[in-house]
Amino acid sequence: MSHQETNFERPEDELGVVSKAFRIPFIWKLLVSVGAIGLISFCALYVSNYLSSPSVYASPSDLDLSSIFLFSVSAFFIVWMPWHALGVRITKIGGIEFKEIVAEQASEHAEEISYLQDRIEVLEANLRQLNGVTGIIESFEEPNLRKLLIDFLTKYKEWAFSPSRIRAWGAQQQGFSDLAKYDHPFIRGTLQKMVSEGVLETRVSSKGNTLYRMPLILPTFDGHTGKGNTCSGRVSHATETVHKV
Repeated sequence: MSHQETNFERPEDELGVVSKAFRIPFIWKLLVSVGAIGLISFCALYVSNYLSSPSVYASPSDLDLSSIFLFSVSAFFIVWMPWHALGVRITKIGGIEFKEIVAEQASEHAEEISYLQDRIEVLEANLRQLNGVTGIIESFEEPNLRKLLIDFLTKYKEWAFSPSRIRAWGAQQQGFSDLAKYDHPFIRGTLQKMVSEGVLETRVSSKGNTLYRMPLILPTFDGHTGKGNTCSGRVSHATETVHKV
């Protein structure tokens, strides 16, 4: 599954955060804290000794102790600040720059991409309807493609796939080479029909891609009535449709 893991993401990973939150390793926190506390203590002790005997010790300003003190305090707070909880990460250490991960903007971007994909799909569907020959051929080929898609998504049910991945990667898997002979719009249109029938379910990735997979929730039945409960009614219909295919 190593090749698959490098080409596909689990739906929960696709729907996760856009970028990992910034976390400082504990060992670095410890080392910086020890150094910062040591410098702060030194500055405080030196100032105390200077106030007691100003003629013996050099002025703290001459030693630039104020800069050392501020640097130490800043370093201490930086390493212990809960950046992961604030949704902020350090992207550059120099004059330290911070970049805020705005999940809402990423979500809006994904929705815009999804909207454009939907519009393209509508245009493709209209063009295919105008081409009567293609529609007739696909009407005969669709049952075979549906069965092939169900078998493929059932075998790899822990994963969710885009239509292009199903065609490109799926055709390379044993027993699914026939996926290569179907074009991308035909596969996508068939998947969408199966979603509307309840056979499949979809996920939208963080990049705005629509992913298809078999439902994870299986239908449950009441032993007395023989009917599925309300939570699994739709999935029961999906399973019935699969058996019909």
